[in-house]
Amino acid sequence: MKNFVIVSLALAGCSTLIGGEERTYLCEGGRQVAASTTEDAARVRLDGEDFALRRVPSTSGARYAGERAVLHTKADEALVSVDGRELGPCRQTEQKKD
Repeated sequence: MKNFVIVSLALAGCSTLIGGEERTYLCEGGRQVAASTTEDAARVRLDGEDFALRRVPSTSGARYAGERAVLHTKADEALVSVDGRELGPCRQTEQKKD
């Protein structure tokens, strides 16, 4: 159990998820949101603040929710809300090719 707690605390400080898909979205009003998602979790970074989210049921797309934030993605679009305030619509920015 101690090892699990230590690993959880270490991962809580990371801005991306191990094995996660990283995307950047540009939202209405010019705000930028970075999101790293896996099949069951997401981490969102907005204005220097990180939010850890868990996947929740959705009728369309992928939806992740936490205590203060919600991320709902479908194709290259996202809706993000923090503390009940919706930022969006947001569109994925172009990925840099290596």
